[in-house]
Amino acid sequence: MVTHASFIVSSVKRGSVPVVVKTACDWVKPIYLTDHDIDVLDRQTKKNILTYNKAWQANYHTT
Repeated sequence: MVTHASFIVSSVKRGSVPVVVKTACDWVKPIYLTDHDIDVLDRQTKKNILTYNKAWQANYHTT
């Protein structure tokens, strides 16, 4: 589970107006399971993945 987030922001200048690009969440992705994964993983591992994905959705998912 993600315990903290580091925020990385870069800026690019277009003409006289700076454009800020937020990249802090680019490295964080949800964990996807295949049908085979679901069959072979134990219950605790699946719970841990669900907890991680819920944290991702609450903190990083933007759409």
